[in-house]
Amino acid sequence: MSNWNRRSVSSVSSVTDVTEGIDPRLARRRRLVQEASARRRLRWTVGLLVLAITAGVVVAVFQSSWFSIDSIRVEGAVRAPVHDLLADVGIEEGVSIVSVRAKGAEERLRSDPWVAEAQVRAVWPRSVEVTVIEHVPIARVAAGETWIISSGQGAVLAVAEPLADPMIDLDAGRLQPGDSISDPLVLGALEFVTALPLELKPGLEIGSPDGELEAIVGGYMVELGTPRDMAQKALTLAVLLEEGIPDGARVNLISPLRPAVTNPQPLVETSQDVATETTVSS
Repeated sequence: MSNWNRRSVSSVSSVTDVTEGIDPRLARRRRLVQEASARRRLRWTVGLLVLAITAGVVVAVFQSSWFSIDSIRVEGAVRAPVHDLLADVGIEEGVSIVSVRAKGAEERLRSDPWVAEAQVRAVWPRSVEVTVIEHVPIARVAAGETWIISSGQGAVLAVAEPLADPMIDLDAGRLQPGDSISDPLVLGALEFVTALPLELKPGLEIGSPDGELEAIVGGYMVELGTPRDMAQKALTLAVLLEEGIPDGARVNLISPLRPAVTNPQPLVETSQDVATETTVSS
């Protein structure tokens, strides 16, 4: 082929490359970018797959018997049905310890009228520890047409009959277990009972016949007055009774720092009594 023909063919080929394709260097560059992008997508896909498999394995392990609760230790509970309350929030033997939600369990326990405070702790891998502080029943209190058992702070613990001491014959209103007493006279009476020594509580009764508190303690009538300084009044009374006061004496504790003891008055014979005795003698 002549030189002119070769030049003509080369010119036609060059024109064809320009019009039908792109520069080979750009095409190679684009191919490399596409391959790199595909590799990145593959790595992400593999990574997500590995993560999903790992998460599945972890969940399966934690839901297995290796992490199922086999011991629930409870301290401090006497009246509260702790195990039943925990079961209400899904905490019982055989359940995975991963499912334990301590705050929710503590709230459920405190919803029981007898529970003052509660703490729940998951002890890995298979135990749960529960500590409960219960209200202490202090007295029976009149509440409408029935009687309730109350703590010293006025928490209503249960409905009961007035069959045991001490007894506060002050109407606290219609209340149910879980409620709180708000009447100042009743709260003052509860404070007095709480501070009184245990040996003085048998036979204790508190009322308010004239709007102020009165009590019968150890067979003595005690004027307590308004519901202020009730703990101090209880301590003052305990000291007076320990020192000894005459039978039938009346104790005034309206001012607990200046208590007054009124001795029983001797019986005075009237003229009619004397005449009666003379007639009998005759």
